[in-house]
Amino acid sequence: MNKHPTIPASEAFKLLGNHELAIIDVRSEGEFEKAHFGHTANIPILSDAHRHEVGLTYKIKGSEAAKALGHQLVSGDYKAELIDRWCETIESRPRQPALIFCWRGGLRSQLAQDWIYQNGREVIRVEGGYKALRHEALKVLENPAPFIVLSGMTGAGKTRLLHQLKCYVDIEGIAKHRGSAFGLHFGASQPQQATFENQLALSFSQASENYVLEDESPNIGRCHLPDHIYALLAKAPMVMIDTPVRLRAVEIYREYIQAPRANGAPKNEEENRFLQNMEKIRTRLGGLECDQIKSLLKKAFALDAMDEDGQEAHLDWIERLLSIYYDKRYLYSLSKKSRPTLFNGSWQDCLDFLKSLQNA
Repeated sequence: MNKHPTIPASEAFKLLGNHELAIIDVRSEGEFEKAHFGHTANIPILSDAHRHEVGLTYKIKGSEAAKALGHQLVSGDYKAELIDRWCETIESRPRQPALIFCWRGGLRSQLAQDWIYQNGREVIRVEGGYKALRHEALKVLENPAPFIVLSGMTGAGKTRLLHQLKCYVDIEGIAKHRGSAFGLHFGASQPQQATFENQLALSFSQASENYVLEDESPNIGRCHLPDHIYALLAKAPMVMIDTPVRLRAVEIYREYIQAPRANGAPKNEEENRFLQNMEKIRTRLGGLECDQIKSLLKKAFALDAMDEDGQEAHLDWIERLLSIYYDKRYLYSLSKKSRPTLFNGSWQDCLDFLKSLQNA
């Protein structure tokens, strides 16, 4: 019987955001891909293929035969390699006790813990495993601490301001998407919904007083804000950035055109991606307007985005898209929310106001 130390999921959840802590998830690759917590090392005791074999054996021959097959599959060199990887992960964070878990804190994590102890290392098993940690995350999402919303029209520099504060939750950073039809980062992929929610809950749980969220739509790419969080977002006190449309176009140009190009994004791929994204909003934008903006977009991409003429050409189509489409949608969305306004001003004035609140 496993008599090694355990920790309740409620306590383990508080440790998940600690980057100095080694945290090992021994679930299979498929289980991990569907849902996990950030900063955890996925080192499965049974791979997806192993789990499939064990599952078939369980259905045909029963639990004892399935257990026997599991032990057979995880033996010899494979077992030795697994133990080495677990121990290396534990040693990579020597100042903190390591955590280990499987789906429900059962056989897989108990076996792994036994083998790790037999090899002279220590690790604490999470009671209830991933399932119990997920329950803790959902509890946080149902009752987050009060927050302030940073709002402003598209291109106002909300994310850039957010990162100047000492306490914030970057929802778009967690979702790996900037929220608009054009918002997927070059070369990036978004997390699964449960993984997004888990990381959101961790961020909320670690936030201190007067922390700030950026104003968001319910959907951030393929990630969906939990309904309760969006309802709170719609009525939380607000700080509003007021920025002229041309300056907002410059912000968009730097983030969506200039930065990806500087990071090696091929010009033709960027152009095709923008043209495809324009098609996503054709119906709401209107066919004629969509075609006109696409024409300006093609003209801009025909020039060098890094010289003055190219920049001005890009600013023209971006400003038009902001004025005709995004600003109207933003104002309509804002009219549906009942938020008290704490402060309204320029980007710098809003930053100074929020810093003063957090330093009070």
